[in-house]
Amino acid sequence: MLPIMARKKAKKKVSQTPVQKNTNVDTELQEEVIRQLDKRPIPKVEKKKKSKFQVWTWIMSIFMVVVMAGSVIYAAIAAIGH
Repeated sequence: MLPIMARKKAKKKVSQTPVQKNTNVDTELQEEVIRQLDKRPIPKVEKKKKSKFQVWTWIMSIFMVVVMAGSVIYAAIAAIGH
């Protein structure tokens, strides 16, 4: 058998200096972004009306969910009744 070697636990190094976050913002870049956004504003999206095909698809899908749930409930009641 091989001898089992004990592992030494590594000590966690505690940083003495607090972590400094870089809060400096490149003002020229920020101004350029603002200028570019002002040139081309974000277009507003108008809500499109749903077509008849989409409406009927939603109606049929809801109907199928109701039918499937009803059949499961019916089967459960029939199984309990017998």
